[in-house]
Amino acid sequence: MTGRLALALALGLCATAHPVAPADRQQTRLVARSVLPATTSRAGSPASGAFLSAAERRTAASNGVRGPASGPYRDAQPVQGFSSMVPADAGTWWVLADNGYAWRANSADFQLVFYRLDARFGDPGGPGIVETIVLRDPDRHLGWTIVCDRESGTRLPEFAFNALPPVPPACGDDARARILTGFDLDPESFVRAPDGTFWVGEEFGPFLIHVSADGRVLAPPVQVPGVRSPQNPFLAISDRTHAERPTLAASRGFEGVAISPDGERLYALLEGAVAEDDAQDLRLYVYDLAKRAFAHGVLKVRLEMASQKVDLASLTDAAGARVYPDAVAPPPGPVSIGELKAVNDRQLLLIERDNHGDDLPAPRFKKVFLLDTSRATAHDGYVGKTPLVDLLAIPDPSGIGDDGEFFRLPFYTIESVHLLDDRTLLVATDNNFPFSNGRSRSRSLDRSGPLHADDTEIVLVRLGTPLDFTVPLP
Repeated sequence: MTGRLALALALGLCATAHPVAPADRQQTRLVARSVLPATTSRAGSPASGAFLSAAERRTAASNGVRGPASGPYRDAQPVQGFSSMVPADAGTWWVLADNGYAWRANSADFQLVFYRLDARFGDPGGPGIVETIVLRDPDRHLGWTIVCDRESGTRLPEFAFNALPPVPPACGDDARARILTGFDLDPESFVRAPDGTFWVGEEFGPFLIHVSADGRVLAPPVQVPGVRSPQNPFLAISDRTHAERPTLAASRGFEGVAISPDGERLYALLEGAVAEDDAQDLRLYVYDLAKRAFAHGVLKVRLEMASQKVDLASLTDAAGARVYPDAVAPPPGPVSIGELKAVNDRQLLLIERDNHGDDLPAPRFKKVFLLDTSRATAHDGYVGKTPLVDLLAIPDPSGIGDDGEFFRLPFYTIESVHLLDDRTLLVATDNNFPFSNGRSRSRSLDRSGPLHADDTEIVLVRLGTPLDFTVPLP
């Protein structure tokens, strides 16, 4: 069954086999769900998880994912960490996997990949992986030393988390390929350009990275003037009396990237506030693809609560010494964003969420908003923002989600949203394998379990009110 036919059947079955309220009365409802099991691995791929700490191995084991006390934790690459989904051909989807196990230090043996996936809505077997593309940099566009090539590029700044690990099997047998791993980059969102290439939003820089259809980096990463995270490879900290200060929190770079329907502009949204900005304000950059340049100035997205700002006080060098001894830790930021995708030439979809799901406090805030960039000029650069879907209370009159009358996505991270037509949203989770356990916690009254590693869940949500959807260029 093709992905397009499966989607049509999913929508049709919900309209016929399970009678629902008329569209003008039912504002939102769940219409399809597909679940990829947590332990799905890529056949024939190299072992992974050798750099997980003892504490991380205990967390994985408590979620039912057991492995050895040392060495590779999994005998293959897990299919996990879906951070963005965009349409491919024949009803399938391109999927961006994130950097692996969330942090640079533990992800050096996780290969960065694109998947092509058949969602197979309505199929008990769940989604199927049609194709895998491993990202690589044979032309040496990344200007710093990477895990799979120790001889090229500038050395990373001497923070403790930048110590290069032993070369892992994930690097393969041909060093010239320069396979990229989760130590090198943290890809979090992507779009497909009209020419078939991809633009990836990355968090360590943050960077925008242009990648070919076969996974090859095409140009040096696009840097953001005045914005660098602690993982940025170009931070100048050798002179400790004048050490350059990161301006963005770790892993708070380009979490959301959208492309205009005409394929001419990228919209790139930071996940955290820049040091000099209000903690509730995120910068939304517009990048002109023809000019290869950012537009003058930035748009602003106002969050419902504060985001996380950079914590200079926590940054230490390889010897354990504080790099910024005068720094004071900022207060925690309770919300983040998960994804950004275009609706038309002025409106965007945004996922905004709290940071709960994997712990005893229950998640309370996971929503899709509709942003309107046309309002920015009259509102001091702030885009318009309207709630669209509550991801913790999606009406499910047909019982598709097996989660009660209101279906929940009770996960720490929900990182994919895409508009299929004027009334149908695709939403997908990042399961943070093997650490996250939001679904199993949500099924016990005291949230204590028994705990299980989260599957990857992909759902379709039908809106009662149509959006002004512009079909993008092929």
